[in-house]
Amino acid sequence: MKKIRAALVAEVAEKGIGATSVGAVAKRAGVATGTIYLQFDSKEDMLQKIYLQIKTEFHGLIVAAAGEPSSKGMIRKMWFEMFAFVDAHPLDFMFIEYAGAAQVLTAQQAKDIAYTQAEITAMIQRAIDDGTVANLPVSVVTTLLVAPAMHMARTKALRLEKLSKAQVDLTFERVWLSIAAPAQP
Repeated sequence: MKKIRAALVAEVAEKGIGATSVGAVAKRAGVATGTIYLQFDSKEDMLQKIYLQIKTEFHGLIVAAAGEPSSKGMIRKMWFEMFAFVDAHPLDFMFIEYAGAAQVLTAQQAKDIAYTQAEITAMIQRAIDDGTVANLPVSVVTTLLVAPAMHMARTKALRLEKLSKAQVDLTFERVWLSIAAPAQP
């Protein structure tokens, strides 16, 4: 399963979802096409199951920050956990972004994992409500947090560049400035 997952993720990152085929995934994974069909009913089933697997892993890392006592600490931990995932698995991160945008899930699957977005939304809303984060729509805060990570994932995955700790820290500090509540006089 690990070889198939890695092959699917690499194919999607390289060719896009539409141009990815079961045969190409099998070839890249070094397995027979029939082996894939023993685990998955179709290309769509493979995309859905692997998307759900990666999304669940990613979500677990992000929501672990909910236990942080301060909202700034929580947002910081969320961002650095997100970036740690991006750094360790840039193609997986790109895959969940691409597959999410392509809406590969069935309506029921999307409903089943809606809690993931609701939990993250609640964490961000907590920081808005307590005045740590500016009174912005959660969707705007989410965009400001995720966009730099997506860019860094692409940079790492497509250019095979290592991002320095200083660059990551500086990026978070600039992101924080964009979402932090204005200082009270």
